[in-house]
Amino acid sequence: MKAAAKSSSSNRQEPAALSVAILGGGIAGLSCASHLLNSRSGRSVRITLFDTGRLRPGGRCASRLTGDEPADVKNCSSGSGPVEVRRGCDDQNEVNGESDGDSSDASEYGNIARILRQGATSTSPSRDRIIQMGPVDHAAQILSIPNNIMPSLTNADSSIDTTCCFQDQIQKWLEDGVIVPYPDSSVCELIANDKSAAVGDDGAATNAVLLPIQGDMYYGKGGMASIPLAMRDYCQSRGNNSQDNVNINGHSFQIHQDVWVSPSNGVKYIGNNNHHGNTNTAERNNDEPRWELRAGSKSLGKYQYLIIAHNGKCADRIMSKTPARNFHSLLRTKFAPSIPQWGGQEMTLNSIYSLVFAVKSQGSDGSVIASALKRLQPKNDHNDISPDVYTVMIRNEPNLRLLSSNSLKHHHVQNASSSANYEVYTLLSSATFGKRYKGPQENLPLDLMETVTIKMLQSLENALGMDEQGAIIDNVVDLKLQLWGAAVPLNTWTSTRKNSGVVDGFVYDAKYNVGACGDWILDSSIAGAWESGRRLAGWMTQTDGVSRHSVGLPSIFSDGNESGADSGGAGGKFVPSRAALESGIGTIPPTPNSGYEFPARSNDDGRLYKSPGRGGGESLGRSGGNRSRGGQGGGRNEGRNNNVGRGGRRSYSTGAGRSSSQTVAR
Repeated sequence: MKAAAKSSSSNRQEPAALSVAILGGGIAGLSCASHLLNSRSGRSVRITLFDTGRLRPGGRCASRLTGDEPADVKNCSSGSGPVEVRRGCDDQNEVNGESDGDSSDASEYGNIARILRQGATSTSPSRDRIIQMGPVDHAAQILSIPNNIMPSLTNADSSIDTTCCFQDQIQKWLEDGVIVPYPDSSVCELIANDKSAAVGDDGAATNAVLLPIQGDMYYGKGGMASIPLAMRDYCQSRGNNSQDNVNINGHSFQIHQDVWVSPSNGVKYIGNNNHHGNTNTAERNNDEPRWELRAGSKSLGKYQYLIIAHNGKCADRIMSKTPARNFHSLLRTKFAPSIPQWGGQEMTLNSIYSLVFAVKSQGSDGSVIASALKRLQPKNDHNDISPDVYTVMIRNEPNLRLLSSNSLKHHHVQNASSSANYEVYTLLSSATFGKRYKGPQENLPLDLMETVTIKMLQSLENALGMDEQGAIIDNVVDLKLQLWGAAVPLNTWTSTRKNSGVVDGFVYDAKYNVGACGDWILDSSIAGAWESGRRLAGWMTQTDGVSRHSVGLPSIFSDGNESGADSGGAGGKFVPSRAALESGIGTIPPTPNSGYEFPARSNDDGRLYKSPGRGGGESLGRSGGNRSRGGQGGGRNEGRNNNVGRGGRRSYSTGAGRSSSQTVAR
């Protein structure tokens, strides 16, 4: 008997490993990967992550680090700019460099034009001058914990874990030296001074003032890229403990950099499409590959599960030819500096310019920027020494949103006895400015770059109250400008569990084994992306090994029943991310001076609303209009519009009728 039992046990087959492809190596994709690898479902996972980053993963947490090799750029002999480098997901009007901006000021500053032209030459040593001094963050700048991903007081649906693990992750990163807290009063907001006779520290009249922003805020030690790099290293430690990249638990993890999955035919569904929406795990074979990925003519493998962990036009086009139409409907993307007050019909991303530049430092007083910031700080009655200002939220200049000192954050080496010291700053534009001067993201013409650079620096001079025109521009010794085309989600897709009110925080289509996670689903922040990836991984690795039904899909679609009937949820809608709209760059703790006014025509298309006001309130709506955007629900009622919209599909819209003001953090 014992021998028979032993034989039976030895012949028992372990469940096959889950093969998962993740597209996107930002915080959401890496979080999903790390939590899949850390699951206790008893089933091994084999993860392959594809990222478009040339050097390392990171997404919006990108940094330029000392020693980075510049990308090869070939130039036109006419000096008009680099030759076209077009991605498959670029729009034609962007490739043509259309912009309604002007270049009237560009020719006045020869140093800017000279630096830009030198930077466009692949052999120029000046292209590396900025990062020779230390790490540079050119995208996300601040990490904080938004209120709306804090743990729920009640959770009627225990299948979705809403515990706020991100607080624990913050503590772990602090202990490991991955992140460091911003010093007290080092993050400020620059606002217009309402006192006409205000006086700064130097006794001069000022028209602006710096006020500290309160709240816990962090940044990556040695660059924001330290956060995704730590996440990558964790995934590799969990999945790669032997020569064949498979650890003792059967987990494996591989990451491929600088890989562009073809937007036209790079994702192909190869699973059985004849189960008529049946998601009963007993009647489906989830061990069969469902998806095949390709980069051009090269196959990237076949996988049971596909995770979309990025957004924008590429994610939209990658999924556009698959049968998962309900899932794909949420990936459609609009680019705009604002959204309607009711949240909009589709994901909306803003576009902003990121300008990294180095200025001369003038001895112990620092640069003209450092001197101006010190002058704008209010006097401290208890301490004559004002704290260093690391990061500034700019609220008194419509063209700009943020200024951050890479030299202070990352301790760039300065030689006190040298006259050739530099300070390196990152300057982020407003979304309105980004739209006005938008060009081809991968191929900005030099004349447009010159115009944008000068106007941003002139706007900074104006925000800091500098009387001398060109005070900053004349001291610029190097710069790098880039258009952050898919910058910050201005709205988030929000769906809830039936009878619980718990926000899902991810999207999953059980019919096709495809899911999505990211800051556009839960919260427009680093924390939101991390938590979204965690929740999706938790859903995929429940104790039964396979997710039971779809989550977060629209409940109304063209066929009336594509995965929606068994979604187990109450539908969803896009809601405004008020904090992202206020800051323009993502989440920071709220202040009394933060605010956002929706565009005057944001309530058009026949809808009637009551203003939600600050912090929340009822909104009443009715469906209408001939563009079939759907009606906004009032209170607990849901609005629905059955008019046929784009592509002959019926539009959907549900509304809980409440708008809440919540923190958003990046």
